[in-house]
Amino acid sequence: MRVIIAGCGRVGSQLALLLSSEGHNVVVIDRDPEAFHRLEVSFNGETLTGMAFDETLLKEAGIENADAFAALTNYDNTNLMAAEIAASIFGVPLVTARVYNPDKEMTYRNMGIDYICGSTVLAEIFHRTVTAAGIMKHADWGGGLQVLEVEVGPEQEGLVVSDLRSPGSGRLMAVMRGERPVYFSRDTRLVQGDRLVLAADTSSPTYMEKIMPIGFRRHQPRADSGVPHRRHRRGEWRVVVAGCGRVGAQLSEMLSLDGFHVTVIDRDGEAFERLSKTFQGEAVRGVAFDLDVQEEAGIGDADVFAALTNYDNSNLMAAEVARGIYGVDSVFARLYNPDKEKTFQALDIDYICGTTVLAEQFMQRIVRDRLKVLAWTANNRVQLVEFVCPPRFSGKPVGKLEREELLRVGLISHGGETVVATRGTKMQRGDKVVAAVLAGRLDRVRRMMEPGWIWGARPKPEKAPAS
Repeated sequence: MRVIIAGCGRVGSQLALLLSSEGHNVVVIDRDPEAFHRLEVSFNGETLTGMAFDETLLKEAGIENADAFAALTNYDNTNLMAAEIAASIFGVPLVTARVYNPDKEMTYRNMGIDYICGSTVLAEIFHRTVTAAGIMKHADWGGGLQVLEVEVGPEQEGLVVSDLRSPGSGRLMAVMRGERPVYFSRDTRLVQGDRLVLAADTSSPTYMEKIMPIGFRRHQPRADSGVPHRRHRRGEWRVVVAGCGRVGAQLSEMLSLDGFHVTVIDRDGEAFERLSKTFQGEAVRGVAFDLDVQEEAGIGDADVFAALTNYDNSNLMAAEVARGIYGVDSVFARLYNPDKEKTFQALDIDYICGTTVLAEQFMQRIVRDRLKVLAWTANNRVQLVEFVCPPRFSGKPVGKLEREELLRVGLISHGGETVVATRGTKMQRGDKVVAAVLAGRLDRVRRMMEPGWIWGARPKPEKAPAS
């Protein structure tokens, strides 16, 4: 495919690198030549300096022969104009754009331009995270079939993997212990803090009774809190949001409408103007990681803290203060720069990298038949993916697909019916397969889906200890 990307910011550059690495012909346009420094040495496409809606420049980029155009600059009006020119004047078959301000969504919709609003996408992800109550739902296929992430608490210390097995009702897809994956067997013992990714039939009361106590670790009182029991009703929950930008404001509004007690922190008093008149929470002006400011926001009684400022270091420090000094049970942060991912992981701070999420979503809009990343679990160390069963695996059991330990299958959909997989479940051509993959192995799994891939052609990964 020939793809033209307007805008070489974090999302645009990451999308360009993804497309280039998969062999597509990519041209990136940006008015600032310094922006191209975000492209790594491995990028083998072209770069052009200029305005994204300049017709002469677009012709130079080859838009008359382009298969797709993505308008990803930092300006909504520029994206709108560039996308309209690409679609209406040059007739590019696939045109998509990024929307910054949710208020502009209706304009894009009325003009028939496909778009992704990053603020809305991230606010919805954080909303699911905040309201998860210890059991994070990453995907839902209807009929009660879901992929969940739970964290093992002290009461479940010593459970073994076989305690969670239930053919047809549940299957363990991944276990993370700290920063390392655990290569588990039925006898592997779980320890406090392990993160489990499971495919589950939540309509099965027997199986849900097994995992519910694990998932509700965060509802147990802190040892030093003096609180006799956790609050269960939403109206009693206190959430502190640091950062009243587009994502922070939208999340705060959503939580307020849900009945949570919300307090928003921002150092810029004008930022609170993003909150509507119907917002029922409170606003505190100050620096997100300042102890006095957090105390004024009620951090001592908070159940959840979300660090969503526009600065990674501020989010990191604010999250550390909330968790380390005030002992908030659930702490989440927004990550802008993917290069800082290892720092957040090393400190075990739950985070969502908006750049990675949006780049992947645009990638899926442009290259529709590729393996899709549905969710990032276990603090982005495990990825939940969906792909169509390749013809050569038709009629073969799931165990055959898993033999090189590159992935672990959870769900399989065939003819509109989805089931929890077992090693013996036979796949058919065209089946949709949902699996867990370690982040570092995603490229190998993508290659495994390609024609001509041979078992054992690449060395097996070195195994980590089971405990």
